[in-house]
Amino acid sequence: MITCVEVLLIRLLSYIYVEIVVGHIEVEVGVGDLEGGKIMCTKALVGTGATLTIIPEDLAKRLGLKRVGEKVKVVTASGFEELELSHALIEIGSKRRITPVLISNKIDRVIIGVVTLEAMQLRVNPVTEKLEEFTALFY
Repeated sequence: MITCVEVLLIRLLSYIYVEIVVGHIEVEVGVGDLEGGKIMCTKALVGTGATLTIIPEDLAKRLGLKRVGEKVKVVTASGFEELELSHALIEIGSKRRITPVLISNKIDRVIIGVVTLEAMQLRVNPVTEKLEEFTALFY
């Protein structure tokens, strides 16, 4: 059985590996309410180690995002946390998707998670350090 300390160490080593191999990848994104009536453009970090997209609490408030009344347990660099779940419209390039997001009062920038990337059929190219489109699998 793996202990919590071992899980954190594995996550830390994975994070360090991704940072060394891929580096920081930033993209310009639009984050909006579900109707697309309010959209704010910002730079976001592509977090290949993040499952869900995370947005700062102040941005969620400015957009009027509704929380769904559920908290999601996550492992962060500072330990275990429970973040509120919501949904937002995310735009990257010409792609737009409504995707689940977590709201955090500890971060100051948007972090795009892999669920959002997969929904948009985007992936990180580690050579170019850019996002690229891919064909979804169906089988």
